[in-house]
Amino acid sequence: MNIEKADRRRRYHQEELKQVIIKACWEPGVSVSGIALTRGVNPNQVRRWMK
Repeated sequence: MNIEKADRRRRYHQEELKQVIIKACWEPGVSVSGIALTRGVNPNQVRRWMK
């Protein structure tokens, strides 16, 4: 029995995308989690970018 591991790589997000997401998160009344999930990014990662 041969079990192969999945090839795991870090995702790379361009700086322009990060800035767009961060700006959207600073708008009043929006959810950081909601914005992150619509963009396909983990909400915890977005919160780190905001720091």
